[in-house]
Amino acid sequence: MLICKNVIVNGRRTSMRFDQEAWKILSDICKREDITIHQLCSKIDSERKGFGLSRAVRLFMLTYLRCLLKQKKTSVF
Repeated sequence: MLICKNVIVNGRRTSMRFDQEAWKILSDICKREDITIHQLCSKIDSERKGFGLSRAVRLFMLTYLRCLLKQKKTSVF
């Protein structure tokens, strides 16, 4: 099920829809980086090229997690 939340992005209110796990991942990233979801989404919005905001945020989350996996070089299996 998709959950819709309002986010302030570069001073304007918008909404994004993600599943519960994606919102949790986004929240965990923000805690780890000591930044708010609004600040992170604003940064992503400022740097996205040709993607919608939700897609850019999803790509950011995948890239962020991939970088963590490369650093730790551990297996989940």
